Amino acid sequence: MKNLQVDDITYKRLQSLLGEYISIKQQDLDINDLLNELIDNYQESVWGTLGAGAGGG
Repeated sequence: MKNLQVDDITYKRLQSLLGEYISIKQQDLDINDLLNELIDNYQESVWGTLGAGAGGG
């Protein structure tokens, strides 16, 4: 598997979010925890929207 390379601006944004995420959760977390949380939120948002449409609203 290739290593993920992120540009400087995106990296700085992720680091900022990571700082906020650690503060909110009050736990020792790393970038993997943050990325998994972002993925979960994205999937919930997209699938929740698709599910609502499929169910009629």
